[in-house]
Amino acid sequence: MRALKRTTVNPELADRFNRVLGETVEAMDESKIRYAFIGGIASGGLGRPRSTHDIDIFVMPEDAELVLRALSKHGFSTEKTDPSWLFKAFKSDILVDVIFKSKGEIYLDNEMFGRMITAEFHGKRLKLVAPEDLFIIKAAAHSELTPGHWHDALALLTHSNLDWEYLLRRARRAPRRVLSLLLYAQSNDIWVPNHVVLRLFANIFGELADTGAVEPSNVHDSHRDFSRVQAKANPTTGLRAPTREHPAYILPHLREALAQDPRTHELDIQIEQDGYKIVLQGEVTHQERRVAVENLAKEFCPGCVIENHIEILPCTEPGEPEEISRGD
Repeated sequence: MRALKRTTVNPELADRFNRVLGETVEAMDESKIRYAFIGGIASGGLGRPRSTHDIDIFVMPEDAELVLRALSKHGFSTEKTDPSWLFKAFKSDILVDVIFKSKGEIYLDNEMFGRMITAEFHGKRLKLVAPEDLFIIKAAAHSELTPGHWHDALALLTHSNLDWEYLLRRARRAPRRVLSLLLYAQSNDIWVPNHVVLRLFANIFGELADTGAVEPSNVHDSHRDFSRVQAKANPTTGLRAPTREHPAYILPHLREALAQDPRTHELDIQIEQDGYKIVLQGEVTHQERRVAVENLAKEFCPGCVIENHIEILPCTEPGEPEEISRGD
């Protein structure tokens, strides 16, 4: 069990804050609503000492209105500030943010709730999100206007014993932000295991270590010799399909193949990519063409997962010919 730091050096404000905090906890516990503290309270308890003047509670979306009712019964004034993610409650000039969606489409779910910890704060038992979840929330919430989020997250690396496997699993909510933050931490000589960075990089961009797709001499060369990592050329088009090629180099060549291969001759297929997953979208005139596009993508992207969302345009009978009369 961890003791939280005092919220502020102002004694009057600290006493008022702690009183409202206690009433918040009482209201939430009486209501039996699942919740956990995030924001400054959690950051101060799990990471660096810091002051805070408001209370952030994280709840499930379906419970947000119930939270306002519970707080209202305890004398809080409430408002539905933004129905998409945030309600507010006020008492004694202390703000309580009722958050039910954090940036990055992060929600309080059963797994996060099951990982929360309980901390002691001035005689009050507080439920905090796990440090791994707080790290991801802070990584996703960082912006130019709120740079403190990343500094809070960095403090978690030095003050908390993180479960790296859990962090990697939960990082799917904001993988690039988390990877950027971990690399930034290493640049500040904060210890982060290299295998965590490498695994997260591989989850986002693919297993580069096994492909040999990036050599030091050409890592910045956008016009590299693609033929060195291609298989046999298509006898009809002369185009080559990549073998275990890194996905960054697949898309332009696949688009060229779709346009030139006589089975497809498609210029308007949209291709989206997430690592080794290729998503095909657009419209074709018949099912055979839809299947041909998918088959070509599979031939050209061996080892990739192909999701075919191409739609077939409905065929309609031509209307009656329009009679055009000429004036006298």
